[in-house]
Amino acid sequence: MIRNAVTAQLVNADRDAKQIVQKALSYVVEGAKYSSTGWDGTSTFFDWGTCKFPAGFTNAIATRLKKSGYKVITKRKEMVKPLGKPNPVVNAFPPNPFYAYQDLTVERLVEMGGMVAQVATGGGKSVIACKALARINRQTLFITTRGVLMHQMAGNFEKSLEYRKSIGELPAGAFVGILGDGEFTMSKYVNVATVQTLAKALEDPKADWDSAKKKKHLAKRKVVLDMLERTSLLILEEAHESSGGQFYAIANACKNADYRLALTATPFMKDSAEANMRLMAVSGSIGIKVTEEFLINAGILARPYFKYIECTHLHDRERFDAKPELAKKYPNTNLSWGAPYQRAYTLGVTYNFQRNRLIVAQAKEFKDYGLSTMLLIKHKDHGRILSEMMSALGIKVEFIFGDSNQSKREAALKKLATRKIDVLIGSTILDVGVDVPAVGAVILAGSGKAEVELRQRIGRGLRAKKDAANICFVVDFIDKCNKHLYKHSEERRAIVHSTKGFAEGILPQGTNFDYSLLKQSHKVA
Repeated sequence: MIRNAVTAQLVNADRDAKQIVQKALSYVVEGAKYSSTGWDGTSTFFDWGTCKFPAGFTNAIATRLKKSGYKVITKRKEMVKPLGKPNPVVNAFPPNPFYAYQDLTVERLVEMGGMVAQVATGGGKSVIACKALARINRQTLFITTRGVLMHQMAGNFEKSLEYRKSIGELPAGAFVGILGDGEFTMSKYVNVATVQTLAKALEDPKADWDSAKKKKHLAKRKVVLDMLERTSLLILEEAHESSGGQFYAIANACKNADYRLALTATPFMKDSAEANMRLMAVSGSIGIKVTEEFLINAGILARPYFKYIECTHLHDRERFDAKPELAKKYPNTNLSWGAPYQRAYTLGVTYNFQRNRLIVAQAKEFKDYGLSTMLLIKHKDHGRILSEMMSALGIKVEFIFGDSNQSKREAALKKLATRKIDVLIGSTILDVGVDVPAVGAVILAGSGKAEVELRQRIGRGLRAKKDAANICFVVDFIDKCNKHLYKHSEERRAIVHSTKGFAEGILPQGTNFDYSLLKQSHKVA
């Protein structure tokens, strides 16, 4: 096999070898089962005629062919050499042996060229990105699908560059460029960008544009393409979210990005096989795995304890009737075991008075023990209801949701950190890209079954506590009022059971947290 940063190709492969590769790189296309053309619904990343395929699959394909009895020789176009020193220092924190995996990740990147770094939430992926930039020390591009992540990483890079400048280890004129969220400032050293902004810049001009607009767009596209071609290091943060077609096209336009680092706690967990394969296609296979168990035992993460509260259904008539559109949609508010999911969620989660009363009681208990709490929901109405119920009990609470701007989110998080509020209720905007303060408790009030979301939400509470016991109490609910909600509850609990570092902290059903643990001292890395 021969390869460069983007493409690999079989040389002198016989038909059997080509069939092995085609089968390995084939997938079922989403929605294909609805096709009536006779097509079997599969596609492949392998081009039979040219024997070419995405370079990220090189190691996996070599392994597959070797297992089938083939002798495989892989030759790669020579990669550019890193210009930085091994184990770069990117901040003022003293060396800590517990964080040795961060430098190990970067050195493995140097060795492999492209890889996924599976680092559990709280493992310092932003520090790894800063170290990768300093080690490769060439044109770098960080891409994400979320503006909030882009701005957060821009800030992390800027702080790191300031420190490196103070110790004389920064190229002259280096600064952080931002391409996204209304900003378009490009750097010849490191750029952070949203996939959407880059994709829009790379689009063909529209037919109805006038000549001046076309000329301006084509000039901008050339600037972006030149930047992509100059990029030597491509970093994908929260890479599990970046497996769509736009991302794939952008990554392939980085023709000379010999180094590709995908950072995520949850790789290859998409429901779509094609999306999972696209991630490997542009970044490669998993090069290092840093687990929750390791981070917890090292004291880098707080040790979690999980309590599961069983609940049934008691309708919140007063609040439900205050929404005429809901009363019209659901004139009968009984919730049956077999009711469809949307009805079950509305009645069994959002407007379930018994469930919400249990949530509020748990939040009050945490407040009484002096714990700050992050309460995570999905729907805006649910957050509003819980906020009202908590305020009525004297709990100081704030609610942020999708419409909340960045400054409002940061202000609310600061209030939680400084204990000006007892509870912060948040929707999915708190799942990623938010530098949360250390909290004593997390209440998972949103139901659902997605593993990626569950791990992110638990991770919101596992930031290490420096001035208190390094533990976190996590509460979830077993919804026994509907088969869909119950199944999702059990799936969430099974994920925790199967995760080392989490499973050890599951409380026996019906028991409560041991609050005496809060008085114990815990070693923090």
